[in-house]
Amino acid sequence: MRGVLKLAAYLVALAVLASCSFDYSGMVVNKYALVYGVTTYTRVVDPQSTTSPNLQYPDADASAMATVLAGAGYNVKSRWVDGAGLVWNNGTSTSQYIGSLSTTSIDGSTSTGENPPVVPLVPSKTNILADIQAMKGSLGPNDVLVVYFSGHGTQDTSTTPPHEYFDPYGAVMAYSDHQYYDFPVPSVRDDDLRAVFNSIGTPRKVLILDTCNSGGFIGNQLESDWTPAAYLGGASLVGPGTLAQAIANYASMQSSPTGLSPYGAQVLSAAGRDESCYESGSPLFHGVMTYYLLQGLQGSQADLNHDGHVTVLEAFAYAKAGIDKNWNPNAPSGYTFEPHVSGGPVDFVLF
Repeated sequence: MRGVLKLAAYLVALAVLASCSFDYSGMVVNKYALVYGVTTYTRVVDPQSTTSPNLQYPDADASAMATVLAGAGYNVKSRWVDGAGLVWNNGTSTSQYIGSLSTTSIDGSTSTGENPPVVPLVPSKTNILADIQAMKGSLGPNDVLVVYFSGHGTQDTSTTPPHEYFDPYGAVMAYSDHQYYDFPVPSVRDDDLRAVFNSIGTPRKVLILDTCNSGGFIGNQLESDWTPAAYLGGASLVGPGTLAQAIANYASMQSSPTGLSPYGAQVLSAAGRDESCYESGSPLFHGVMTYYLLQGLQGSQADLNHDGHVTVLEAFAYAKAGIDKNWNPNAPSGYTFEPHVSGGPVDFVLF
């Protein structure tokens, strides 16, 4: 964690802020978003299992994010599975329900993830990657693409380097030991995303993952993990000074030659590559990171320098500060977490 900025560092931060968050809005031609969430992974939970693979709020996350992005002029396509197992496509119920997982061998050799009777419009690996790939023909160099996912995520440390996954529908499996595990084949792996993202012809790409272990999608050398000093003291407001400090810390990170992640995109992750993240009921009723992102984007509260626009870094700074101020000090032991963002002094307008 970095301490209070000295005057010289503060001036550097302001210079970086001025250079990397100027108004790109006049250059943007079109804005697109792909939004996904999986609340229910199976409609019938094994009564002998000590855990359930299902979550509570990814459908609320996806629905609210789609609404906020559409209100900001984005052309939004969405897929999510709600708490009853009902599949939604572009904000409308398909009136179709997902099935239930079948028990497989303990080594996961049988995958039921994307075989029939899966609903064709479900947010599966195949559909998500195809949706991103389909944007190749729509996006020009001055367009913006946001891809958002809320659900489970995991890390495979048996490989070198480790691989990270997020779990669309079909990626959580039931096994003969009466437990549920992430299954790699129908999961979206970090290099799966790299392949499709690299085919998209705009540098203005943002990947937002409200999943566990999502920091691994950035790359270990590109993660920025900072807590604004103002929030260590419980400051009540986010201000330009806090953002300036965040930018200074961010700019000092080791970065790729382009300042972007391996996907040529900015990546906002709810947790580090070895961390879990959490969802919460009242008063949030969302994934914690998503709640603060939505709070910052609605009404442009995350416009920290008051220039009339919310940039990627401003949105991240606002969400992270909200978590550090409001969630982490009150979380049960072991339930704190830190959002991450891809490294390098690169920023552009989201709203």
